[in-house]
Amino acid sequence: MVASIQNSKFRIQNSSEGGYTLVVVVMVVAIMAIMMAVAVQTVSFQMKREREAELIFRGQQYVEGIRLYRQKYGRYPMRMKELWEANPRVLRQNWTDPITGSEEWGVVFLGQEGQQVGGAGGPTAPGQPRSQATPTRTPVFGDRGLGGSGEKVGPIIGVHSLSTDTSIKIFEGRTQYNEWKFVFLEDQGQGAGNTDPNPDVPWGMPPTPPPPQRTGTPQY
Repeated sequence: MVASIQNSKFRIQNSSEGGYTLVVVVMVVAIMAIMMAVAVQTVSFQMKREREAELIFRGQQYVEGIRLYRQKYGRYPMRMKELWEANPRVLRQNWTDPITGSEEWGVVFLGQEGQQVGGAGGPTAPGQPRSQATPTRTPVFGDRGLGGSGEKVGPIIGVHSLSTDTSIKIFEGRTQYNEWKFVFLEDQGQGAGNTDPNPDVPWGMPPTPPPPQRTGTPQY
């Protein structure tokens, strides 16, 4: 009788200890799952930040490539492949978009970012603010006559990502990757060693400025 009672108490004690152990195991597994989720989110966040930094770096590489192309060839590239295939090289490599992983970039053409292409009355008169000169329209062409691939052709001054995802970093007030535009500006070019004597001439060509009476959009 006494032995039976002792055995019952032993079984109850073992059952209680087993239940306690199970609770501890469940709690440990839950804590580990939470820690792993936090770690994954942290790693994902850090990787996204690194891709954003890489996007800025590669965008600036294209800006520098456009500057060098203009300096070497006297005009802006008309297609992205002109930057990639230039000889001598103006890019270290064909940089892909680190956000999308694609070689395809959005392209910014001359005139899309408000650059002055040419005044209606020729070069700005001495003492006249540049903002008072009336800019002319810069055409952007499709290449139907050049193979019909639908590629847009025109003087390229910058690039941007094609991703519409929301960024972590706020870049120049923009929070979507496709709004992060990396553009070569004439003033930046002058500061970077661009010796073009007449930055207002379309296509980056340095010929003698036209007489003041010539107006309108350049003929191609």
